[in-house]
Amino acid sequence: MSYSNIKAKKVLLLGLDGADALQVKKYVAEGKLPNFKKVISRGVTTKDYSMRSVLPAITPPNWASLATGAFPNTHGITCFWNHTLGNPLDKLDYGFNSELLKAETIWEAYARSGKKSILFNYPTAWPPKTKNDIYVDGTSIYTNLRGYVDYEKVYNCIEGDFPIKEIPHVLDNTGTDCRVEGEVSSIKADISKSEYDGYGYTEPDIVTSEETGESSADVPNADQITTPIRWASGWKNAPDGAKEVVLPVNSGMARRYGLIVAEDGKNYNKVKIYRRKKDENPIGEAKAGEWSNWIYDNYRIDGKSTKVAYKIRIINLESDGSKLKFYYSFVLDLYSGKYFYPDKIGGEIYDKVGPMLQPTNYDRLNKTADEIMFESITEMYDWHVKAINYLLDNKEWDLFYVHMHGIDMYNHFYLDYTFEETSKEYERYRDLIYRIYELSDKFIGEMLKRLDGQTTIFIVSDHGGVGKNPKTEFPLIGDMWGINTGVMRELGYTKLKEVDGKLQIDWQHTTAISQRAAFIYINLKGRDPEGIVDPKDYDKLVEKIIDDLYNYRDPKTGRRVISFALNRKDMEVLGLGGENSGDIFYILEPEFTRCHGNGLSNHELLGHSMKALFAAVGAGIKSGEIIDRNVGVVDIVPTISYLAGIPVPKNAEGGIIYQALEE
Repeated sequence: MSYSNIKAKKVLLLGLDGADALQVKKYVAEGKLPNFKKVISRGVTTKDYSMRSVLPAITPPNWASLATGAFPNTHGITCFWNHTLGNPLDKLDYGFNSELLKAETIWEAYARSGKKSILFNYPTAWPPKTKNDIYVDGTSIYTNLRGYVDYEKVYNCIEGDFPIKEIPHVLDNTGTDCRVEGEVSSIKADISKSEYDGYGYTEPDIVTSEETGESSADVPNADQITTPIRWASGWKNAPDGAKEVVLPVNSGMARRYGLIVAEDGKNYNKVKIYRRKKDENPIGEAKAGEWSNWIYDNYRIDGKSTKVAYKIRIINLESDGSKLKFYYSFVLDLYSGKYFYPDKIGGEIYDKVGPMLQPTNYDRLNKTADEIMFESITEMYDWHVKAINYLLDNKEWDLFYVHMHGIDMYNHFYLDYTFEETSKEYERYRDLIYRIYELSDKFIGEMLKRLDGQTTIFIVSDHGGVGKNPKTEFPLIGDMWGINTGVMRELGYTKLKEVDGKLQIDWQHTTAISQRAAFIYINLKGRDPEGIVDPKDYDKLVEKIIDDLYNYRDPKTGRRVISFALNRKDMEVLGLGGENSGDIFYILEPEFTRCHGNGLSNHELLGHSMKALFAAVGAGIKSGEIIDRNVGVVDIVPTISYLAGIPVPKNAEGGIIYQALEE
């Protein structure tokens, strides 16, 4: 079906992962977020600025629904990680993958109409499915996160005479930071970390290294390198009194050299980076407390000399030059088109607007590290504005979809600490949350410049987010990153055994497990490789588990943990079911929700909510209207199709938001 009365020649969908409609409304009421306010005054939203997510309210399922207009049981993506019935119950597939999508996307519908799209860091869009469109990544939360060629590092440089010490980062690819890096398409799910860590969150214990005097709140998220500071010697162009450090780079396969100088002849305040001591000029430099400009270098990658770019940021430099600590960013390959389609687009963007800086992840809940993280995310947002404008100005397009992940990252990192009962620094964490919304508001403002009377802009999110209730603890169920054994073990369904000092599931005695954010699977004989439950006992076992879930009480508060639980037939009412859903779907009570994945999309808790954001402005949209309608994420695609006069994607199940349209 197509529409001849085209109201919008171009459509932009601006996706802000994790943006909470309740927070946006609060900030706007306080006179903040001027560009959101502009959209609301000139366009359309709902009474509380919200729309309903599909369940579970997690990134891949909802962006898939915003791309297809279909529910998860139709498009096939049902959590951050996916599971397919018949696979081992601990085999999970990465949910960002477009190859898991079973429903037609709106850009495929556009392509059928001879129109072109640009997909910019949009989850479930990669790998590409259309030939004439432009794709900029979409494999992870940040653009080209998988495209780096050297990992981020923290150099702790100390005056002395000792060998260089390198501690590699600990990469957690379960997705607990929303990050999955490298060529990962499937994982063997382990028992959730929370089974070992216990309930809830507390502020981290700070551990101080006796050797370096530096502190860390956790295992290293970045490579940690301790290297000695010595008096400079053998340099072609070192001023009197300069000091030097040797810097392992390129995954330890090469060395660069840092020259620590005092520009006033007394107080050390700058670091210069050289390829070789004999070079006339540095390739980059930075002053204390500042970032360098882009440092262009050549690394050996897969046996070839490759042009790369990176930055450094001085964290601390003692005025006597005795200690230096600095951050070294993820290193970008300037010519690889691995996550761009056509592959030449990556190099073209870098040539025209410059490299992009990956947001830091080396530390958090530390004031300096938090500031550096925000600085890097700010630069990432700025790069996106430049890169997007370059593409929209210079390439042919009719539809543009972009996804920005900053808000959701900040929700996961900081939201739990915004309460006075949880953190002494709660006001600082509240300010950090506001600042990421403010940064997103500036991004929206740049995109609003595209409104020209023939263009429509939709501003949406996939879900909101709530902080951990300080008065309760997370039950050991509902963690989307692994298999939760706590509650199901307590109820007698999941059995564990110890193998080589590590807990493992005893599949021979396990009748059911809790898997991903909100699913329970029966270990069914004939379907699951380790199955032990006879199919004739299936229905009674499902019923018994649901009864036990309703009866389960939090051991500390005595409160019921499960809001509701549905069998496979009943969950179809919520748009779930099929081969990628479990045997039971459940939702936690609001006070036990883990940020967003296992709560209802209208849940509120302590000033925050799960509510996804919805607003639209531009061609074909009413001006200054608050519509009295429940909008769902599945309604966006049919509405775009109507405005643009293109066929509705073949599997779309939502409806046109007529109340938002001009007469």
